[in-house]
Amino acid sequence: MISPINSSRIEYDIKTYRNHRKEPVDSSAKYKVAAGSAAGTIIPMLCFAKKQNKNIFKIKYSTKEMLLLSSGAIIGGLTAGMLTDKKEHRKQKMHEGVFQFLNATVPTLLTASLFSLTKTFKNLNNTPCKALSALTGLVGGMFLASKLANIINDPYDKVPDRKLTLRDSIANIDDAIGILIVTKVPLADRLQIEKALPAVYGLCGYRAGMSN
Repeated sequence: MISPINSSRIEYDIKTYRNHRKEPVDSSAKYKVAAGSAAGTIIPMLCFAKKQNKNIFKIKYSTKEMLLLSSGAIIGGLTAGMLTDKKEHRKQKMHEGVFQFLNATVPTLLTASLFSLTKTFKNLNNTPCKALSALTGLVGGMFLASKLANIINDPYDKVPDRKLTLRDSIANIDDAIGILIVTKVPLADRLQIEKALPAVYGLCGYRAGMSN
């Protein structure tokens, strides 16, 4: 006799895969992780603002600032999560932190490198090549980041690889924003799109701290 399908179990499995949590996280831990991620985001921003003599909302981001901001957010969320959650979840949090960090930085770095090539070589210094470098950097960087994270977290390939999910792809809006900033697209400057970076990097830090 075929046993009935447990719809609640299927729903939970889907959530586990999407959120990378084996069990629910209590509200207290959620608030602490959110606070840690926020602190890790705001502290670098205050340093940038002081160095640039600007308002915290008028910071100009280069590749260096984006790397430091993403690192701060992920370290903040990860630290809060490891201090407030169960000890047995720490390894998974570290793995997710590595994944989130690489996913936030590799596409931007790859795009910046490819874009610099288009400016170095005259034959490549045109709009189609610049657009192709941005697309290659974003898509290729996402998959490269995923591969690197799996190698670092599981060098002997003992567990199934951490796969890119739809939410990861959506979270890569930070890379898209970063690419627009690095490539100095006029539209990004007019829309002041870089103001969204702290919120998106903060989300990456929150996800790292919540993973178990």
